[in-house]
Amino acid sequence: MKHPPLPASPTTGADAPALAERIALLARHLPESLWLVDVAQRRVIYANDAYEQVWRASRDTLFTDRFDWLNHVHPEDADRLRATVRRHPHGGIDTRFRIQGPEEQPRWLHMKSFAMGDGPRPHTIGGIAFDVTDVLAAEARAHHLTHFDALTGLPNRSRFREQACEALRSAQRHQRRVAVICLGLDGFQSINENLSYQVGDSVLEILAHRLHAHLRAGDLIARLGGDQFGFVLNEQDSPWDVSRATRRLIELAARPMVVDGHDVFLGASAGIAVYPDDGADWDHLLYRAESALHDAKQAGGNSFRFFEAAANEQVRARLQTELALRQAVQEEQFEIHYQPKVSCRNGRVIGVEALVRWRHPQRGLLAPSEFIGVMEETGLVVALGNWVLQRACRQAAEWRAQGLDAITVAVNLSARQLHEGGLLARVREALDDSGLAPGALELELTESMLMEDVEDTIATLRAIRALGVRLSVDDFGTGYSSLAYLKRFPLDAVKVDRSFVQDITADPDDVSITRAVITMAHALRLKVVAEGVETEGQLSLLVANRCDEIQGYYFSRPLPPDELAALLQSGRTLPQHLLHPDDRRRSLLLVDDEPHILSAMQRVLRREGYEIHCAAGGTEALALLASQRIDVIVTDQRMPGMTGVELLRRARVLYPEAARIVLSGYTDLQSITAAINEGAVYKFLTKPWEDDQLRANIAEAFRHKELADENRRLALALQLNNRELEDSNARLRQLLAERDARIGRDQSTLGVLREMVELLPWPLLGVDEDGLIVLMNQRAEPRFGAQGELLGLAAARLLPAAALATLLDGAPGEEVAIALGDTPFRARSEALGLASAGRGRAILLHAVENADAR
Repeated sequence: MKHPPLPASPTTGADAPALAERIALLARHLPESLWLVDVAQRRVIYANDAYEQVWRASRDTLFTDRFDWLNHVHPEDADRLRATVRRHPHGGIDTRFRIQGPEEQPRWLHMKSFAMGDGPRPHTIGGIAFDVTDVLAAEARAHHLTHFDALTGLPNRSRFREQACEALRSAQRHQRRVAVICLGLDGFQSINENLSYQVGDSVLEILAHRLHAHLRAGDLIARLGGDQFGFVLNEQDSPWDVSRATRRLIELAARPMVVDGHDVFLGASAGIAVYPDDGADWDHLLYRAESALHDAKQAGGNSFRFFEAAANEQVRARLQTELALRQAVQEEQFEIHYQPKVSCRNGRVIGVEALVRWRHPQRGLLAPSEFIGVMEETGLVVALGNWVLQRACRQAAEWRAQGLDAITVAVNLSARQLHEGGLLARVREALDDSGLAPGALELELTESMLMEDVEDTIATLRAIRALGVRLSVDDFGTGYSSLAYLKRFPLDAVKVDRSFVQDITADPDDVSITRAVITMAHALRLKVVAEGVETEGQLSLLVANRCDEIQGYYFSRPLPPDELAALLQSGRTLPQHLLHPDDRRRSLLLVDDEPHILSAMQRVLRREGYEIHCAAGGTEALALLASQRIDVIVTDQRMPGMTGVELLRRARVLYPEAARIVLSGYTDLQSITAAINEGAVYKFLTKPWEDDQLRANIAEAFRHKELADENRRLALALQLNNRELEDSNARLRQLLAERDARIGRDQSTLGVLREMVELLPWPLLGVDEDGLIVLMNQRAEPRFGAQGELLGLAAARLLPAAALATLLDGAPGEEVAIALGDTPFRARSEALGLASAGRGRAILLHAVENADAR
């Protein structure tokens, strides 16, 4: 078949045809499929030889139908690809898909398309496609080798950890018990030594298949390494269930097997740890199961042991941990993950907190709770803290260099770092080495740290604060919380401890404490950061109480640097409807345990335009309040479990902005009257109700609530304006102080210069632009008279008129001869005003010792 020519090259002149021919020859021999579509003619004008090899299709058909290649796409990918083509009619496709050819297995292609042309609309669409079947297969093999054991095909330790952590999260949600079992073979090394390593490998393969086949669908198995296997058994209700399952695993391992003509007999031991009794996270559970396995082997093998936290085991583990940590510090086995801090005003990420992790060689990534206590006791925490400070500052500087200028980084200080001395030098060194602006660094301290050696601590913190570094109190509310001390420290922010935030939507005491901390901190002109925010309800309540910033798993877990950078660049924010709840419909919560009453009220109110939520009792209502922003609550009084008044009392503390109405036929007026008097109930309505009256009272409640919201908004705006005004005044005071200091320095400099002028060995006169004497030194007085007599007089009274005219109007540096009495002088003038506000000339007189020689 004759090859169609490629479109003309932009090269002009005699070389253009030769160049086009070479490009066509190159395209013809490329292994990738290339084609060109003329936009105006809507047809394929070129396809190279590789098209037929890649697509297993004819080019002739493609020239007739430019979409013929779509007919060869695998049916499961065809709709997706057609939709992609429709979205990108002028190029820009970059995708992978399968094509169905004569082979049994479909092949994978990677296709790209691109526009060619100078104007807004291209004249040609180019395409390229190449076979990536082998590449994807290699990636799949690499993934399998990374996550699965090459010998047995079971998940490896890393993959097992991911699966087990997910199983533990599920168990936590559903409050179930989970057993973690480590199974190790007894005397397996003798099989390798006596029968060969090939037999040993075959034994492990057979045993892995046997154990895997025995497990239930929801249980997990992995090869942890060597002759050790790990299991996660879900829904283990009692120790007896765990014991029976473990004994079964040991029996399966003990069954004889024949391998390469050899009869092989195995024994096995097992260690057991149970969630949540023996630990709340995977690393603890696995470690304790391995410890229990060690005890079972020490007891003679062919048995199992539950984990027991004996005193000698704790001592041994502590020593091992200390030795491992010393090695970890030397080898820098630590990593820093960063958790975003998000503004409650605009929802944007404005900073991160640096959180250290230990990449343990055997146990994987460990949280600080696993090792910080030991490091504090041994003093290793100082070296680790300095390393974290240096690394976090460098990372923050890198982010800022990438254009993420608004990001600050917070670093936790240890008590030893603060009180052992040298902290100021360490902070200054970290800033200088990284080039990070001091204002981009924040240091976090705990209340207990602040209360040790208060005066020395204040001095240290003030010195650090003078650098421009920010300071905050972490875990606020769990320590001293003394205002008398707190106001003395140069702080910028306080962080509400997660223990208060966790139950803020259900516990009136926690929300009261949190609200008090926010109010107190704002009164001291401090920002408030809430830690451990994990739900939408917690966020809504914090926003309603004017918290400044939040951090927690609701927005993001702590992330490695690369993932954190990607999150920052994505521009992700908090949901705006939670930050600005006023832009929404009026919301109403109806609470009654009788469904027909709820239905009746909904019918009465359905045309009022409200967003209506219903709950069958107090507990359900509180759950709704935690997830939805409610303006008005209407509740029945007599309900099982929790009365309406009890519900509204709790709602008053948790959600004080909501208007609260009791609607009941129950005539116990004492409790209702008390609730009204204490402010828990806004209004009491009786059953049966009149429809118009019910609608009117609920509408009035909405107006009452909205008026209160507006008053709070205005109060908040006034508070923010006052804070901004105070900040502006503080900046103005600083500028004035700097100006005064500068004036003082200028005055000192002026005094020094005045002394230098007096020390000159030549007479000096200063003449302003009006020709008046404004300066003269002591050397000039014997020639002209005392300063007090001459300052302000015309220079023409002291110097000859012709010479003075040359000195004042001539070029700077020009010299003239002057005779003062019997002494001849060379007079020279220099212009004033180059580096000052003065104008005029400085005239310097040099006596001529030998006038005749001159």
